[in-house]
Amino acid sequence: MKKKVPGIRKAECKPEKKQNIDESTLYLATMFVCVGFFTLLILAASTGVSYDIEASTSSIPRPHTIAKTQFEKEVTKMVEGNPIEEMIPYIAKQDPATAKFLVSIAKHESNWGKYSPKDAAGQTCYNYWGFRGNGDSVTKSGYSCFGSPKEAVKVVGSRLDYLVRGLSLDTPEKLIVWKCGSSCAGHSPGDVNRWIGNVDLYARKVERVAGIENARE
Repeated sequence: MKKKVPGIRKAECKPEKKQNIDESTLYLATMFVCVGFFTLLILAASTGVSYDIEASTSSIPRPHTIAKTQFEKEVTKMVEGNPIEEMIPYIAKQDPATAKFLVSIAKHESNWGKYSPKDAAGQTCYNYWGFRGNGDSVTKSGYSCFGSPKEAVKVVGSRLDYLVRGLSLDTPEKLIVWKCGSSCAGHSPGDVNRWIGNVDLYARKVERVAGIENARE
């Protein structure tokens, strides 16, 4: 009869313990991989949704918008050689309904800057619209003087934008307040009609060449 060797049973259990450890490690590793995989899927899905939203939003046509490059190109050709030409990049940044009146009113009031107020030193005031506003820099006749074309378009454009879009004075007939103020009683009917006619003529020209025919809608 063979004697039992002490410790054999204990030795036989060691491989099983190692196997259990390996299985636990493999299980944990698998879990980490799965969690990481699903996390990447969720992130990818959410990113795709955001791209879809941005793409669909950017494809929605915005009302009364024009290609600035088209406005700058065509209107610059229209006013070429006149002082207002250097203002076109700034005018192009205005709302189309305002931009066309900045061009058309300047045509009537100063022939696009050829005949405009000067400061005390005889320098241009960059005021091509007959604009009279509150400020420290004004001529003896009360016309506003601006330090640069950019400032001029910003100030005058803001005022004109308020009238055109804020108060809906979006036709030359309604916008006659630019010339007359609250009443045209002190102006000759001929001057009033001439202002309306010239502003309307050039506003329509700007609409046509710059592709903003819908700006009056």
